[in-house]
Amino acid sequence: MKETGFEDCTMAEDGPNDNPTNELEDSLQNSPIAKCQIPGLEYVLFVKGSGPHSIDYGVAPGAPPKEVIVSRKCAEAVLRGAQVFVPGVMACSAHVEKGDAVAVSVAIEQHGPDGGWAIGMTRGTVLQGLQTDPYYSERYGLYIGQGITKMSRAGIFRVSEGIAVDMNNRVFKLPSFHDVLEGEIFLQNLPSIVAAHALDPQKGERILDMCAAPGGKTTAIAILMKDEGEIVAADRSHNKVLDIQKLAAEMSLTCITTYKLDALKAVRRRNESNDNVTVQSSEPLRFHEEKTFSTVQVLNPEKVRNEIVSNEKENERTYVSKADIRKSNRRMRNGPGRNQCLGGRVENSKGFDPDSFDRVLLDAPCSALGLRPRLFAGEETVGSLRNHAKYQRRMFDQAVKLVRPGGVIVYSTCTINPGENEALVRYALDTYKFLSLAQQVGLNADSSSGGRAGNVYLKGCHDIYGVLMDEKAEKS
Repeated sequence: MKETGFEDCTMAEDGPNDNPTNELEDSLQNSPIAKCQIPGLEYVLFVKGSGPHSIDYGVAPGAPPKEVIVSRKCAEAVLRGAQVFVPGVMACSAHVEKGDAVAVSVAIEQHGPDGGWAIGMTRGTVLQGLQTDPYYSERYGLYIGQGITKMSRAGIFRVSEGIAVDMNNRVFKLPSFHDVLEGEIFLQNLPSIVAAHALDPQKGERILDMCAAPGGKTTAIAILMKDEGEIVAADRSHNKVLDIQKLAAEMSLTCITTYKLDALKAVRRRNESNDNVTVQSSEPLRFHEEKTFSTVQVLNPEKVRNEIVSNEKENERTYVSKADIRKSNRRMRNGPGRNQCLGGRVENSKGFDPDSFDRVLLDAPCSALGLRPRLFAGEETVGSLRNHAKYQRRMFDQAVKLVRPGGVIVYSTCTINPGENEALVRYALDTYKFLSLAQQVGLNADSSSGGRAGNVYLKGCHDIYGVLMDEKAEKS
């Protein structure tokens, strides 16, 4: 389900219409919710929004309104119809009580003296609301709506979850689906749904979703497979793996197995065992490794020294995302705070055997320049865009090793950067001569000829780059 307008799908035709069926379709198109008309996606509903709208925040001379400042990601979610949840609140006026009307604005990252980007305030900052407020410039002209607080200021910064502000007057109006048909619907961008169809999963197959969080594509694949087969969903974040588990449980999907795994290490090394390790039970193993290391250090210090250098070089090649850098900067600025791990049981994986999956979906981490709404993209530079492409190639190398001969790899991104899209497909075809790009069949085209969907071109969507067939079995 997509929570934006109709720009991704042409729903109506021009001219008069005397057909009762078409009249019914027209009435659906004029309503806030409409059924997708693309063949094969009839289960998808579009939610139509409106805006921008002018809002009277009740500003009076000498009597500024009570305010709440939210993070950029929280604001982007609000523009898609979400409420303001506690983790997204950065600052708040003093003496805000439950039930107060507040103006909600967004703090956009500013270029700092150290060359980095930051919002210039710590969580819990008190807002004065006047132009003399040192944080006035942080949100001037960046208001996204008005709402009613669901808890006091003290409660907002004391608890770790829950709705902080119920948005009842938005710049862009979209319905909230919080607690609506939980487990029955899932809000998702249309290209994510298209990616699952491009993979074309079949019942009984073994499928790998290499960068699976938050789980939307994983569950879409499971639904297309009728929950028959095996889907391995991997992500390197503990909490994100828990999110996938929660989503699968809400949708009563049993064919999904989750692992904590870095996509750059998805192929198991030959000298490693097949056993996966549970995070909560990994302490005895860590002790054993330390003990073994200590013994080796006594017997052969030169070998240990070389291993340390090798490990340091390997760590230098580890992909560090922009999100990890921002988290590290926030910890340095705000202190370590409380442990943000949600707990729960997550399996660690040492990787998988080569040629062990029928299909592989690589929805690679990217610059996300195609996401909408996007309030800020200043952190991306030419260098960072090139780095994204470099690590995407390394992830794709892993995917090629994991898919079986005759299998399918779907590579997708949420960016419009050609270096992360077309350039990677070119790299794949030049590097792996046994790969071939699947026939390009649009979703709204007649695919009865038997050709598998290739690059999917859909108005208003970024593309799926691309669907590749593994023909290793035909290689001489």
